Amino acid sequence: MNAEQIDISAAIRQWQLLLGDEYVVTDKQSLDLAGVATLPTHSSILAILRPAKKQVAATVALAREHGIPLYTISSGKNWGYGSRVPSSKSAVLLDLRRLSEISDYDPAHHLVTVGAGVTQRQLADFLKAQGDIDWMDCTGSHPDCSIVGNTVERGFGHTPYGEHANFIGSMEVLLADGRVIKTGFGRFPGAKASGMYKWGLGPALDQLFLQSNLGIVLSMTLWLMPKPEKFVAFYLSAASEDALEQIVAALVPLKRSGVITSLPHIANAFRVLGGMQQYPWPLFGSGAIQYPLPGGFAEQLKKQWQVGTWNVSGALYGTKEQVANARTQVRKALKQVKGARLNFISDELLRFIEIFQKPIAFVTRMDLPGMLKVLRPVHDMMKGQPSAQFLTSSYWRMKQAPDGQFDMDKDGVGLIWSAFVAPADPHNARELMKIVEQVLPAYGFEPAVTLTLLNERCIDAVVSISFDRAAIAPNGKSWDEQAVQCRDQLYQTMFEKGFYPYRTDVNKMAEMTRFGDTTYLSVLDDLKQALDPKGILSPGRYIAEPSKKFTE
Repeated sequence: MNAEQIDISAAIRQWQLLLGDEYVVTDKQSLDLAGVATLPTHSSILAILRPAKKQVAATVALAREHGIPLYTISSGKNWGYGSRVPSSKSAVLLDLRRLSEISDYDPAHHLVTVGAGVTQRQLADFLKAQGDIDWMDCTGSHPDCSIVGNTVERGFGHTPYGEHANFIGSMEVLLADGRVIKTGFGRFPGAKASGMYKWGLGPALDQLFLQSNLGIVLSMTLWLMPKPEKFVAFYLSAASEDALEQIVAALVPLKRSGVITSLPHIANAFRVLGGMQQYPWPLFGSGAIQYPLPGGFAEQLKKQWQVGTWNVSGALYGTKEQVANARTQVRKALKQVKGARLNFISDELLRFIEIFQKPIAFVTRMDLPGMLKVLRPVHDMMKGQPSAQFLTSSYWRMKQAPDGQFDMDKDGVGLIWSAFVAPADPHNARELMKIVEQVLPAYGFEPAVTLTLLNERCIDAVVSISFDRAAIAPNGKSWDEQAVQCRDQLYQTMFEKGFYPYRTDVNKMAEMTRFGDTTYLSVLDDLKQALDPKGILSPGRYIAEPSKKFTE
């Protein structure tokens, strides 16, 4: 089904009567902008619908009646993976931003229910206003990104509650036929443990609605992290390339033993430098600009910003005694990382540095104001406070610095994120890096990577392909074209080595919905046929479209 085959005029009139004209967007400028992402896409957006919660079922019913595909979004800031662009050739966007209710906050049991449109900023502010008893886990994306949107993508953050999908207590889901189900004990009237024991009784359906198009998640009950008595962040910088294996070898046992409960992030120099500044074109003088950044220039920037070849951020949470003990064990374990610099920074120490940054900078010759612009947001993020500061790294190749709004689609930022999961051990961490360092420079990109210890058994490598969508590469191709070819080669090489992504961008979904065990794919198809026989919910999103089934 494509845009030319769909006559939605009758449906538009009915949606306008149902929702009101202001909540049915049809002007060309808005639709064209909604079809722009940080990577080249080729889908058409036919309209944008913004229902209130009580109107969602009727909105879907009209789509079902007219056979019009809907693509569900919350904030639409799924940058690096497709933004608001549908996974099918054409669709109407079902924008759930108005589902912004925060309810049923239970500080005694550390639960809260959030609607699909609730943002990181809204929940963080809400919890502060409730007395700062609980912390949320946030990502490094924009404060106005949707919590539910990230969670259904199995996104992750930094705190002990960083694997977001693990901390869903229950969900409220609208099916294509208009039925609404509540998962876990939520299906029983008056169940006191609803939201606390996620499995409920019998088959647990929650996972069916993560990374799928089998239903529309209207709200979630989330487990919150009780504010700890003590919080201390730790940062390690290592100059040696070989330090990666030593870092992983040191961190994994700490994670497995429970000494570290956060999700430590291991970023290489290119990933960190992008957050400090943009591409250093002035360094080339009158000479031709080279891509990727030559090693000599990279070393100059590393020295300027005191950035290591490998850089670790993590945090310790608990009672004063627990944190003191963990601090001792972390220091002891990370001693095996040769030539590394390890710092522990508490709230009190960070405030001291901020107050006396001028004399400290004079003595140390460090650019403390520049470093604090990054350090303070990182520190607060590990306490559940979101910041847009980290999006600065996505503007690495842009000629214009971000204006503070970080509207990456409108700004023409080029960004493709690819995230591959591997066993948590030094060998596999190095194998991931070998592939990244082989593929990205061949296409003119710096191999910017963050490795995250998701749990005690696996590590995730988020690879950033950053570019200016309006620019032309030295070979005469557009950077758009270069980035897509690079991404495709990266996937192919990773697959050959047995590494697969935990999520994909919208352009790779069609390929991935037909890849792998055909029996598994046929079961997904059966579920889709049973729950959404007309295929109107986000066609092609993680489950193949009926017209593009896998081949036996």
